[in-house]
This record gives sequence, structure tokens and C-alpha cells, in this order.
Amino acid sequence: MKTYLCDTMDVKYILVVIIIITFIVNIVSLFYLNSQIASLSSSYNTLVNNYNTLRTYYQNLNSNYTTLYSSYSNLVNSYNSLSSQYAKLSSEYNTLMAKYDNLTAKYNTLSQNYTILSGQLALTMGTMTVQSFYIYLAQVNTQGMESLLVGPLASYFEITSPPGNGTIIASPANSSDALPLIGSKLSQFFNYLSVKTEVKELVITPLENYVLGEGLVSFNDQYANGTIVTNYALITVVAQEINLSTWQVVYVKINNALTQSQYNTLVTLFNLIQALESKNIGQLQSILVGPYQSYVYIARGPYAGNYSGLDVPNVFIDTIISKDVSSLQFELYYFNITPLNPTTSLVDMYGVLKITLSNGSTYTSYTDLRTTVELEPNGVPQVVALNIINDLTQQQVVSALPK
Repeated sequence: MKTYLCDTMDVKYILVVIIIITFIVNIVSLFYLNSQIASLSSSYNTLVNNYNTLRTYYQNLNSNYTTLYSSYSNLVNSYNSLSSQYAKLSSEYNTLMAKYDNLTAKYNTLSQNYTILSGQLALTMGTMTVQSFYIYLAQVNTQGMESLLVGPLASYFEITSPPGNGTIIASPANSSDALPLIGSKLSQFFNYLSVKTEVKELVITPLENYVLGEGLVSFNDQYANGTIVTNYALITVVAQEINLSTWQVVYVKINNALTQSQYNTLVTLFNLIQALESKNIGQLQSILVGPYQSYVYIARGPYAGNYSGLDVPNVFIDTIISKDVSSLQFELYYFNITPLNPTTSLVDMYGVLKITLSNGSTYTSYTDLRTTVELEPNGVPQVVALNIINDLTQQQVVSALPK
């Protein structure tokens, strides 16, 4: 019996303990849950706030995105339109650029041709002006010659010996007096019953903005008593450009003091140039070989040196000219004669010498063919000295020309 009572009491205690423990656990759980609920409520509230904030951001971003997308779509359309227009314009640009390059090339070619043609036209007009003076001279047309001296530039005029000798400088300031005086001197120069003029040699050289003319002239003049006298002259004429189509003769020198032997000397030297160019050995022999000792001097080139005595016919003529030189050309610019004594003259002939050798080598140089010519006892001119001064510069040659 006691045993049962004791067992019953133990169970009660155990139940009480369990209840107490349960109560305590529940209380602890309750406090824990309240704490969790409070924490969760705080997190929930924070999340709600964040959600509302994020929602606002989202709504704003969505609105901005919609606006941006609309702008982007418009930009895409504009870009596609612009890209299409650019592609079209680029194609048209490339086509236009090709046309521009082609037109530029044609323009440059045309401009160069125009410049060349303008220069050629101008020099042609200058050449025609100089030629006109010699034509008027051959026609004994003093008024025609006088008219070519009229212009805005000063003109130098000289006749060296009677009749009509004197020097006149005409300018726009004194043209009313000077030009009639020039015409008077030309009339005195041609003051014969009849005049027959022969322009034996005429060299006309265009040089940039002026043209140089050099004429070797003979006059068969008849006096009133029927006597015919032949006079000789070296006439230099220079014309200068005023504009593209207008030229004026600014320099005239009539050297009428030439003797017949000096005239023949100049004719002989023109024959010498022709013989060199045509390789006429017989004519070269007759001009360079005679009773007097002669020599040839070459300043530059493979045959530079001095050839004298028998070397002139044996080496210079028979070897160099005959065999080693394939062709020779001399473009004469200007010539001048200086009498040294009654039988000897010094002649300078300026120009461009071009020599081609048999091996194909070519030499081109500004040259002064300086010759000393002496009359043989029978009056025939012999070239006793031929100096081929072929080492000159263009400036040296041009500076020697009258302007």
C-alpha cells in the first residue's frame, strides 16, 4: 500500500516538474518568438520602406527607360537615315573627288600649255617685230622703221658712220623731237638715187622678254651720176615686250663702218659653222688651212686641248670632226666683229653648241666661237685661230648680248 502511495507521489512530482519545465519553455519560447516577431517586424518595415523606395526608383527608371527607348528609337531612325544619306553623299563625294582630280590634272596641263603658248605667242610677236624692222630696212621704208621705235619705253638708236651718223635716245618725254630726228638720219643713210639691200645673214634670238636680231647687210647704192657703190653694215635690233601682243624696238645700232674684207670675214665664218654642221671636210680645209699657221682650241670635253699646225687638218678635221663626231649643231645667238688691224679681225659668235659623238655621248654647252681671221695675200679670209670656248654659263653668254 505504501509502495503505491509513494509511486503516486513520484508521478505527481514528475508531472509538476514537466509542467513547470513546459511552462518555462513556453515562456522562453514566447519571449523568443516575441523577439523574433519584433525583429521580423522591424525587418519587414525596413523591407517595406526599401521596397517602396525601390518601387519609386523602378518607376522613375522605367519612366526614364521608356523615354530613353523612345529617344533611342528616334535616334536609330535618324542614324539609319543619316547613314543612308552619308553613304549616298560619300559615293557622290568620291565621284566628285575623282572628277575634281581629273579636272585638276586637266587644269594644270592647260595652265602649263597656256603659259607655254603665251610665252611662245609673245616671243613670236617679238620675233615678228624684229623681222618687220629688217623688212622695212630691205624696202628702204624709213617711216616703217621709225614706227617700230614708238612706245612707252626708251629707245637707243645709233648710226656709226656717215651718212646719218649719230646717237639718239628717244623716250616718251622727247618723242616728238627724237623720232623725227631718227627718221631724218635714216633718210640721210639711204640718201641715194636707188638702193638695193641684201640681208646676207640674219640671226633672230628670242630671250625671255626681249628678242635680239643681228643682220649682216650689203647695200648697192647708186649715186646721181650713175656710180654704184656697195656699202656693208652690221645691224643690231632689240625688241622688248610691253604686253602679250605689243612689242617695241628699243635698240638699233647700224654699224656701217664695215669694210668689204670684214664683210667677207663674217660670211666666211657663217660658212665655217655650216661646214662644221654638215661635216663638209673640203670647206673646213679651205677655211682653216692656208698660208698662215693656224690652231684650234677646245675648252671642255673629251677633246679639250690645243691643236696647232698639222694637228688642225690631221687631228681636228680628219679625226675628230670626220670620225669621232657624229653630229654638231650650233644655235647662234649673236655675233660681233672687232677689227685688230686692216687685215685681221676678231669675231665672237655666241650661242649653244651641241655635239654628239660616234659612241652616242652628247655634250651641250653655252659657247663662244671666238675666231681670229686674217686675210691671205689674195684677199681670201683664213681662220688662223678657232677657240671653241664651250665652258661658259648661260649668264655669261646672255650678259655679252646687247639689250
